[in-house]
Amino acid sequence: MPKFYEVYGNDVYDNSPKVVSERASAYCPFTDSTCDGGGNRHQTKIRLDNSPLRDKFDSDLSSVIPGICSIEYGNDVWIVCPRRLLGFKSRPEEISVNKSLKLHEKEALLAAGLPQNVELGVWSEVYLQYGDDEASINYHFDFIISKIERDITFSKAIALHDIAAVSDIEEIQKSAKTGKYISGKFDPNKNIKYFPNLNEPFIIEVMTASTSGSDTAAGTDIASSFTSAILGNIHNCPGINKRQVWGRMATQLFAKSALAEFWGGKTIWLVQDQLLKNIELTTKLSIESSSQSEHKSGKVNFLSMKYSQGKKGENALTLSSYVEKNSGIKLDGSDECTDILLPKIYPEKRELLKAVLRRELSAIIKL
Repeated sequence: MPKFYEVYGNDVYDNSPKVVSERASAYCPFTDSTCDGGGNRHQTKIRLDNSPLRDKFDSDLSSVIPGICSIEYGNDVWIVCPRRLLGFKSRPEEISVNKSLKLHEKEALLAAGLPQNVELGVWSEVYLQYGDDEASINYHFDFIISKIERDITFSKAIALHDIAAVSDIEEIQKSAKTGKYISGKFDPNKNIKYFPNLNEPFIIEVMTASTSGSDTAAGTDIASSFTSAILGNIHNCPGINKRQVWGRMATQLFAKSALAEFWGGKTIWLVQDQLLKNIELTTKLSIESSSQSEHKSGKVNFLSMKYSQGKKGENALTLSSYVEKNSGIKLDGSDECTDILLPKIYPEKRELLKAVLRRELSAIIKL
């Protein structure tokens, strides 16, 4: 039967003082904040009033989200929370360089070719909606990473992106206010603390396995199995759903890769080695085939991480592989049915800038 491998970043049965203290605060070591379940577990939230878990968590918490990082299923361990692979999230407090950068994250980003020795801004949960008379697109990007400019005026930042139309400048100003890059009375010549430089944007898409259907009556649903585990009892938890995740990934793989290439950057698909192996087992994709480096354009980039044998916790992950693979389709279309995988239109980079500026900066890193 499947069991939780990591909960709140550690073995759920680890009763060492540090782990017990962090567990009591529902602390996620990968985001340096309270666990949010990876952004998709709010339906499993447990109210602590009148719950047998009340004494296991800090008194100032009225509810908790089961912090399931990974599940041991048979002989394999499956990551089920995207924060386990890349944990940056938006935070309003003062940002310091590399504050929440973990060793496995640095190793992964370096392997994927992100620039070194320069300050990079990280934005999470970026939404790009754009439409004209011809078509419309609506995309969610897990992370955008790009260089940042510090203490730059709004006028210089706009010039940096070759934006001249008054209507675009007004929209960018509005976006910058939403993301709190500028405030108060607007002055185009006043220095801004930091501003994205999207000359070479990196889109990071994080895909993990999800949990399968569960049986509440048998106690194998997330909430029940989490409760049993936190109380120190034997637990059986939901299994793994691999097909659903791969289906979601397939619908976005080529479109998001094409968009990033159009903007002068690249999209990187960050996955666990287990998931990548399963994709190879169930499709004709072969990551190690010899055609992966023949062309400079039309790439799909796979970055995979793996567990060190038997390890759990913050330092358990390490790099498995980074592969730049030919997409096999023409990103500008070929009049073939594979064109259904591509975006109908490619918005100019200024639309990406507007989308990024609507989000607060999540982190600043220097690799």
